[in-house]
Amino acid sequence: MAKVENFLDIYYAIGNANNQRQENEITAIMKKRNSAGWKLISTSTAIVDTKNQFSNLYLFCEKD
Repeated sequence: MAKVENFLDIYYAIGNANNQRQENEITAIMKKRNSAGWKLISTSTAIVDTKNQFSNLYLFCEKD
């Protein structure tokens, strides 16, 4: 039976200030994870401050 490892990245974003910048940062995170043998299995978002439109993006990865 293969040992499976899990990893969680939390990406912090504030509102819609610069979607292209945010996309570039998320792409850079995923490239690092993929090159290390991790694969994205799911994502989830959570609004943590509605007044300031502050949210978290959770990136769940696993590696065999």
